[in-house]
Amino acid sequence: MKRIDGETRIVAILGDPIAQAKSPELFNALFECHATNAVLIPFHVPPLQLGPVLDGLRGIANLAGVVVTVPHKFAAAAYAASLSAPARQTGGVNCLRREADGTWSGAMFDGIGFVNGLVACGQTVRDKSVLLVGSGGAGTAVAHALVDAGVASIDLDDASESSLARLEDALRSRSTATSVRRGVAAAQPIHDLIVNATPCGMRDGDPAPIDLTDASPHAVVADLIMKPEQTPLLKAAKARGLTVHLGRHLLESSVETMAAFLRLVP
Repeated sequence: MKRIDGETRIVAILGDPIAQAKSPELFNALFECHATNAVLIPFHVPPLQLGPVLDGLRGIANLAGVVVTVPHKFAAAAYAASLSAPARQTGGVNCLRREADGTWSGAMFDGIGFVNGLVACGQTVRDKSVLLVGSGGAGTAVAHALVDAGVASIDLDDASESSLARLEDALRSRSTATSVRRGVAAAQPIHDLIVNATPCGMRDGDPAPIDLTDASPHAVVADLIMKPEQTPLLKAAKARGLTVHLGRHLLESSVETMAAFLRLVP
């Protein structure tokens, strides 16, 4: 067990729920690897308590920052005094750094982490056709990063009309070569990459959030959920012989960058 003393830098991860979070094991392993006297601790924070919790954490001088997970990524951005370019683009954050004056600097690493994770696993992104279901904080970040990576088209679906419209408008306003369309939560033969960015699959009994009946046999099916590792969607994809991409690859591809943003590793 890691030794914690009076000089330990603290990182909190805030979410609701929080039991599914993989950040503690990955960040703490990274700190140990770098011999960094820091520890990441999970906090279960319901949405109505996010503001009071962030205001309270600002007063802790040995707090390096906060990792932000479901469902707080959009709401937490409002507490940042400054935002990175991806955070401004998506309107959400997944990391807040506590500055010396107690203010927060916000950044978003979900999108680039997802794309880098795909590339690290040997997948090509440029010129591909994508189905993305879910337009929350992570889904929005992933959508922008996929457009940045040069996908040919992206079909979007979400149960929330307002969230879906916001993402659709934001992507179209970028005037890129990527075709942005409304889709449905059902894979089509044209889709090279199928992504679940909803929480569906996190709890026992959840159905698969995307119908894979008509999926191309060459499609890659990705789920952003990290626990359980084998979600209903990924199990359904495996049963069809499709290539699957685990949620943990996103975090594994961004944890060191996030720790560097928090000024805890070189």
